[in-house]
Amino acid sequence: MENVAVDLGYGYVKAISSSGKRIIFPSLVGKGYDRGITNILGDTPNDLANIHVSIKGEDYFVGELANESRSLSRIFERERFNHMYTHILLNTAIQLVTDGRGGSVNLSTGLPLDFYQAQAKDFQTSITGIQSQIEWKSGPLIDGAKQVNIERALVFPQGASAIFSALINHDGKYTYPHLMNQGTLIGLVDIGFRTTDFVVVEIQQNGSFVPKAKLSGTVDDGVNNLYRDIRQAYKTKTGGADLSEHYISRILKDEQLTYKGNKIDFSNIIQSSKKSIATNIVDRLKNVWAEESDLFDAIFLAGGGGELFEPFIQPHFDNRLVKITESQFANTIGYLRLGKSVFDQLERRNSVI
Repeated sequence: MENVAVDLGYGYVKAISSSGKRIIFPSLVGKGYDRGITNILGDTPNDLANIHVSIKGEDYFVGELANESRSLSRIFERERFNHMYTHILLNTAIQLVTDGRGGSVNLSTGLPLDFYQAQAKDFQTSITGIQSQIEWKSGPLIDGAKQVNIERALVFPQGASAIFSALINHDGKYTYPHLMNQGTLIGLVDIGFRTTDFVVVEIQQNGSFVPKAKLSGTVDDGVNNLYRDIRQAYKTKTGGADLSEHYISRILKDEQLTYKGNKIDFSNIIQSSKKSIATNIVDRLKNVWAEESDLFDAIFLAGGGGELFEPFIQPHFDNRLVKITESQFANTIGYLRLGKSVFDQLERRNSVI
């Protein structure tokens, strides 16, 4: 049975299957409709930017294409597992990394640290079982309806899973052998779209690690704060005009945007916003970690926001932060490896019984 890991981030959905396939797309869903003009002007590319699906008779645009919806939604509720769009994103991601083969899969996913204790069990229950059938109207899978059964589901804490991917490689060997001594303290800062998870673990005698609860938690700051500041700056510069996320992504890339024929420069806004957000995150970390962080043997940086904010956070920690390779996929990789370990144990136990 294929193992699949999905990170349902507030900004992006990341997924990997045990076959090695991986995908990433924005965590956006919107009501779909017939895009007749697109079909008239040319064939719709069958890629991740054009995911149009039908579920229970309702059309939805998922990911990048949701920007063209008249009712775009990004799920910010704390109890996201109750939201139908969460299940659409999850179902879509699983089908994409399994090439729409259908059948049963083992799923590993996660929740932010502050939500994990209260929500993990309910989330696991809500996603286990036969998923809604998806009819693909455009996108990478276009040959009919697909359906997946989540045979087993595991929910892990974000951050701790990213540490697992940082310390242990795909061969199951230690990436940093010098850190695997009993008593070693390792911190991780995982900057996501809406939240920043931080976790500290202590290495045990057998090479496993135990999270230090009092030094771990979640900060309600992330890339979304940068989006908010850019949107507010745009309103100020244009006399109140609104700005969609599609254009915010362009601004982050080009640091400018054309409005009524004139270039608006956002470089100073972006720099000052990144600095302010990084300071807010560091202040919370310092408040919890205090001077103990000076004694950590290593501090890792992960998440898509880790890429954006690294230059502004590094100085606060004497440039000791180690950015995880493939930092945006750090939790997803951790989910897959942790899940495989647990699922393999269950298989061995069942075979003995």
